[in-house]
Amino acid sequence: MTRACAVLLSGLAGLTLALADNAAAQSQPSLEQRRANYAPWSPDQMPQRRKEQGLIGPGTTRPVPPPAFPSYLKKPETIEQLMPSARAAARQTAGRTPLGLADPGKTLLIVIGELMGSNPDMTVQAAMKRALEERGVKCIILPAWELLGITHEEYLELRRGVRTSTIADGQRELEFFFTTTGMMPDPHKGREWVRQQDPELHAATWPEPKLTSQKLATIARDFELIMSNDWIAWRGGGRPNTRKALRHHGEKFLGNYIYVDVYDLMSLTPSYPSDVWRLIETKTIEPLAFVDRVEVTDPEGTAFGYDVDEDAAKGWAAGVYNQGHLYMFPAQATGRFPYSVIEYPTMGGSYIPPVQPDVSGIIASTTSHMASHARIEIKVTKGTISEIKGGGLYGDGMRLMMTYPGTNELTWPFQKKPGYWWLYEAGLGTNPKYFKHPAEVRDGSNLSERNVAGVIHWAFGAEVAMGPAQVGPWAPETIAFAKQHEVPQGHSMHHHNVLPTMQARIRDLDQWVTLIEHGGLTALQDTYVRALASRYGNPNDITRRDYVPAMPGVNAPGSYDEYARNPGAYWTKWAESIEAGKYEFFKP
Repeated sequence: MTRACAVLLSGLAGLTLALADNAAAQSQPSLEQRRANYAPWSPDQMPQRRKEQGLIGPGTTRPVPPPAFPSYLKKPETIEQLMPSARAAARQTAGRTPLGLADPGKTLLIVIGELMGSNPDMTVQAAMKRALEERGVKCIILPAWELLGITHEEYLELRRGVRTSTIADGQRELEFFFTTTGMMPDPHKGREWVRQQDPELHAATWPEPKLTSQKLATIARDFELIMSNDWIAWRGGGRPNTRKALRHHGEKFLGNYIYVDVYDLMSLTPSYPSDVWRLIETKTIEPLAFVDRVEVTDPEGTAFGYDVDEDAAKGWAAGVYNQGHLYMFPAQATGRFPYSVIEYPTMGGSYIPPVQPDVSGIIASTTSHMASHARIEIKVTKGTISEIKGGGLYGDGMRLMMTYPGTNELTWPFQKKPGYWWLYEAGLGTNPKYFKHPAEVRDGSNLSERNVAGVIHWAFGAEVAMGPAQVGPWAPETIAFAKQHEVPQGHSMHHHNVLPTMQARIRDLDQWVTLIEHGGLTALQDTYVRALASRYGNPNDITRRDYVPAMPGVNAPGSYDEYARNPGAYWTKWAESIEAGKYEFFKP
């Protein structure tokens, strides 16, 4: 071969490689194409899906109820107009914010101002402080900006700088793998792994804060300011892990704090009779010790079932209780010391060993704790994720995290079966007066939705909340394991079903009971619940669901397929119509 031929062939080879690289780059979907990747579905396919997934229970017998949003909400103009609701909230002993459990003469610290939560309304905080002190509780409202050592104006600048996403950015749910509920020892290493694997996804999930101040960019919180208080109310969710985050102050943790703005405070939740609320919860969980099979469906395509042996059923029933957030799946109710139903938030009693149910079926969703996402389908086989379809960038993120080092082959402490991607959580809201917040949606978040009675949020993980040696904190074995392997201690990847049906079969009787139907707790129609509710007024009013989610193509006008492609656009218009007073489903 001549030198000239060699040079020519070398040049052709380089050109071929360059053309191949260019073609590969062109074949990669754009960021917007990735966002739009969804799993198609039509709600009328549910009968066929039930057959395909081997469901044997009776299924739903009633139509999905029409949408509703409470028409009685009024934005107050003065603190005096807030005070009746604030006084009710200061006395409420049920739910995730039981401020009424704080005794007169004691000090209650309320920490407000989560950067990724709702912006605190300081008039609301003044009303809450006044209401608590009226009944003899010394109340300290501690804003995040004071914890951070900055001014309120700097806090607002910081908040604007880090909150650059919208309700359509469902990929932000990936953060739960590293913090909040996943509780990875070094979140920065985990996020760096994502950046190396998929820079575009990393940039969309954790965009660079738009901050010019180095001071604001490097701020950290100081937990030690809470040492001298009797009780602490903090964060909008994640009570078990918030308690753990407080370390040696965990026993002082009273509950979350939801009265950040006017929406929760001006609802009927603060004044809801606490004994009725608890009876709704106890009636919902009453059958669990006796079930041998559970099946779940939702109009968005969720359909799965699993068997429950006698020991697992007893453990589930023993650990299911958490005010306002029932653990409606055996994995989350076990591997812990249970909450006391009578002396909440006390934990104790006998340790409940963890279980890992062999679930098989589909979980489908379009919303999560953080935002909304193009419709996703997650196939679960023998308890763990086996396939993920659609989901936009959130789906891409979940598929990537399925390859995270250690999450498939390691066995977590106290568990018997390997892997991280087990179905773990089924958190159930229990108060019929909760609703999804329009202002929160406009602000790019969705945490309030999981408080709604009948809404279930699912999540995955191999979490064992506590070891058998100590009540409350993570077991030393779990902490050491997570540090050694750089993996999460807890659960992550939440998925909301807003109109679910859950049915359970009673052991030895072949009799099915419906616990939830289309997002409605059947306990709301229980004779004893209604009798107790009648002490406070018309039981129809007290047990009525004041908020029923609107789902296009299910119980509201429109196409489900169009909704499933871009749920964020739908929820943005929903929020705008409510705040403008033009929503077509205001009730009563």
